[in-house]
Amino acid sequence: MILKLIGFDEGGVRQSSEEENLRLVCLIDGGGKLAIWGSIGSCENINNVQAAGMPCEVECDSIPPKQWAIRYGHTYWVPQGKKLRVLPK
Repeated sequence: MILKLIGFDEGGVRQSSEEENLRLVCLIDGGGKLAIWGSIGSCENINNVQAAGMPCEVECDSIPPKQWAIRYGHTYWVPQGKKLRVLPK
């Protein structure tokens, strides 16, 4: 799937309640949010999106967010290890 990201949400990269997990939540053009997950030692997807800046387009494999995340507007999740590629501008 290809998504156009238009901004960062939640103030950038945040550490989840589990020490090793990081997430970057991005606003999607047209509504919704993409949560990109990584860990302290492996956050290539997060780094690539931050380096691209906003706005940008990404092609990614995602999974449905967990129930608690839907309350925060997360529409898609890209877990660590799933493909995410920033498309050229």
